[in-house]
Amino acid sequence: MSVNLPRLLRGILFFFCCGLIGSCGSFSQKTWNGPVLSYPRTQLTVESLLTADSLPLMDMSFFAQPDWAESAKRSFTGTITLPSTSLIFPKARAYYDGENLFPAVRLSFFTHGQSLVPTQRYVHTVLDPNGSIWDLHLGVGKIWNEQTDGAWDRASFPFTMTDRYIGQARNCVGTFVYQTDSISSLCIQCSQETADQNDQQWGDIRAVLDADFEEMPLSAADSMHLHHSYEVQATGQIPVVSLEQIDPDHSLGNHFERSYSTNASTSIGAVYLDGKLYLHPPKTHHGIYPYAAEMRHCVYSVTKSLTGALALMYLAERYGPEVFDALISDHVAPLADHPAWQGVTFAHALNMATGTEGSEAFEHLAATLILPLTQHEAMEKIAGLGDYPGAPGETFNYATTNYFVLSWALQHYVQEREGADVHYWELVHEHVLKPIGAAHFSLLHTEEADGQRGLPILGYGAHPTLDEAAKIARLFASNGAFEGHQLLHRKKVQEALGRTAWQGYPTQVQHRGEYYRHGFWSTNVKVENCEVEAIFMLGYGGNYIIFLPSGAIVFRFMDEFDLDIAELVKQVETLVPSCP
Repeated sequence: MSVNLPRLLRGILFFFCCGLIGSCGSFSQKTWNGPVLSYPRTQLTVESLLTADSLPLMDMSFFAQPDWAESAKRSFTGTITLPSTSLIFPKARAYYDGENLFPAVRLSFFTHGQSLVPTQRYVHTVLDPNGSIWDLHLGVGKIWNEQTDGAWDRASFPFTMTDRYIGQARNCVGTFVYQTDSISSLCIQCSQETADQNDQQWGDIRAVLDADFEEMPLSAADSMHLHHSYEVQATGQIPVVSLEQIDPDHSLGNHFERSYSTNASTSIGAVYLDGKLYLHPPKTHHGIYPYAAEMRHCVYSVTKSLTGALALMYLAERYGPEVFDALISDHVAPLADHPAWQGVTFAHALNMATGTEGSEAFEHLAATLILPLTQHEAMEKIAGLGDYPGAPGETFNYATTNYFVLSWALQHYVQEREGADVHYWELVHEHVLKPIGAAHFSLLHTEEADGQRGLPILGYGAHPTLDEAAKIARLFASNGAFEGHQLLHRKKVQEALGRTAWQGYPTQVQHRGEYYRHGFWSTNVKVENCEVEAIFMLGYGGNYIIFLPSGAIVFRFMDEFDLDIAELVKQVETLVPSCP
């Protein structure tokens, strides 16, 4: 894959420098007042899908199944082949190589009732010969019939494009019409994102893609397996209701809708309470996203908590809590003799207290971890970093490279005990994510030139849906237990969530938490009748998962740098008070 490194380097440098101070200028986007879908439709007609080379930006309602739709006359089971295609992707700067290319892919679907279900949720496109930097995450869509479509049935499906360097996410919808043995072009539009505003990464994407259709014969056994897997996944989702049920005056909803740089600052805002997700409508730059449950989000450093803490706490339950005290130098060969890493434990890496050189500055992160594609290239860069004053375990110093070192160490630790072919993230997936109903959770890995399995980066690159994020958060809130089974080490979870006497590491980082504990931040917020401790996961741009004493868990995924959570916490506390 060819990459324009000078432009990419400048972009990543700007990205992380701005992330440290919280904002680097502002961008504006006009409020969307375009027409919405009505009968009969005026956009995405059969004629336009069969003949148009390009289409304008339009309200997301045109991609959704309308209330007046009828059941599809025929099912859809087959593979759509799409060529690499230039995207209409407005930019105020030159494109990075591959940034404006939709990848060449084959997407296979089957129908379950009136649902359009992808056979593969994550499509890894690194081998696209044309150099697109995007991978695809497919969600469950719909098929239906509209009387004005004549002999054609109609389908749409959600998908998320994520880049291969940081994992920035673009939430999109694609739609087409089809008959038994033919298909129209595929029209796509991406109108919401969690991406880097400061590098002009925001922007609306659209394209009309030539599509070839091929039937996909399924054996009875394969068909039964696909349908059963989908039914298990669909029925296991956390119930979702309107936020209005606990927020009738829209005070919290208005907070989620606050405008910062774009006309839809928050991608998802929700509260988990008493077994339900209270969801605010997911507004995009062009109306409501029609598949809220399928939106995936780039949550940046929330990944550290969702995956790094999760993995180490699972291995502590599997092997014993002594894994927290294992030495990095015993399990990361390139650092075995490195003076700075002597005495550093897995727990020190998890808590950003290694005492080694590191920061979020360009030379410590972008050049060291993001741009190297393979795990050995990245570790060679990390091994070239030096020491900082202070012994391991003394001082908090935030550096994402610590989590990559931890990932390497976890892999070696597991291989020592279970064999060279065992991958620690597969253990987490099989014994934690699948049981809690988050089997499709996606995480960025390194790219290995020889085709071997990459190593999870752990510091960034998770792409959860709201349901997946809520299930992982709920597992932590339940002290690591699920349906009577202890999946994570109970005491370590309690330490992270401030349920023990251990305060953690003072951070002294402005606009962040006061303490850092096993990948979680904490801060105190004064509310009407008391002071509450908010424990939270935090990611670049203002991504938060917040645990409150009331039992409420708050989700706010965005990319526009609202890093002061006090008002958000106060708004939730008025609805679900923690104070007596």
